Amino acid sequence: MQWKDEYSVGIAEIDDQHKGIVDLFTVINAAIDNREGWSDVFFKLEQLREHARFHFALEESLMRMHGYSRQAEHVDQHKHFLEKLDQLQMTTLSRQVTMNTIHYLSNWYTDHMKTQDRDFVRYIIDHGKVNLTHLPDA
Repeated sequence: MQWKDEYSVGIAEIDDQHKGIVDLFTVINAAIDNREGWSDVFFKLEQLREHARFHFALEESLMRMHGYSRQAEHVDQHKHFLEKLDQLQMTTLSRQVTMNTIHYLSNWYTDHMKTQDRDFVRYIIDHGKVNLTHLPDA
């Protein structure tokens, strides 16, 4: 998975965190392709989970600060992602993680950035003051 400009939401800090998560998907894909041991894949998934938790906490704080009307739905999606990631991590303990599972998570995350995160950022742009790198195309 590679970063694409279409994933940008327009807030530098959020975009940088998104890039970090995309990079971790790339690292995990490489680990699976290279048939690294379960503990290596488990550790890489743990890095992804911790990075995602930190990122989601930032987004959820911004949502609260700006009174984002769809916060509950967005937070539920974050919980869904973390639950799937937890399940995937537990899978590494009993069997090989497949690329299909990683693709599911990376596709989910890509869609989330392009839809839910972009909607949330547009809301806080319209209702608050934020530093933009640029306003992404709709």
